[in-house]
Amino acid sequence: MTASSPKNARLPRRLLVGFGFGAVMGAAGYVFGRTVLPQLIGPDALDGLNLRWSDALAALTGIALMIGAGAVMVISLDPRRLARMYHLEEPASSEEVGQARFQAAVLGFSGFILLLPLAFSLAGLAGGMAMGLIILLFAVHTVLNIRMWRGVDELLRRTTLEAATATFFLGQGLLFLWAAAERLSLLPPLTAWDVYAVLMTLYLFVSAVVSARRGLA
Repeated sequence: MTASSPKNARLPRRLLVGFGFGAVMGAAGYVFGRTVLPQLIGPDALDGLNLRWSDALAALTGIALMIGAGAVMVISLDPRRLARMYHLEEPASSEEVGQARFQAAVLGFSGFILLLPLAFSLAGLAGGMAMGLIILLFAVHTVLNIRMWRGVDELLRRTTLEAATATFFLGQGLLFLWAAAERLSLLPPLTAWDVYAVLMTLYLFVSAVVSARRGLA
């Protein structure tokens, strides 16, 4: 497939639409949090909460994963729409519909788990109990991911590996630059939660780019 093919030509527009939607939603969320929310819950209601920028980033990423999963679930109700989504020549079979729904469920579960540490912290749940629940759900999530990996075709496996590789090298570069600036007292230190939130957001972005390039988005 050449660079001038219709599928690749649509990639920049898809990315621009995605960036535009994210920017609008981010701006709307910022305005809501700064103006409307304090009026609804009181101006001092959030003073005692230890919220960081990485909490907002993790929340947006988790919600994005869950919204994406919901979108696939809705599309899977129509085998023809699902076939167009995956560029199939015929309407999706019942097996293909079931596989798409399972992948969407795992995707949504990933977003749900990402939100749990923040939700448990804000709810004041005891650390030991909260961590125990997170470990249990993470173990279930790992099993589901292994099952999904075994069930997908080679194209999806290569897409996942390409996204993971790109995320590793981009994340490593960003982490090095921040660490260097931190060592030079130019930037504040990061926590493990900060790093993980950035990596998950970066992985979501890279996965979208790789999937679009391979015609899966």
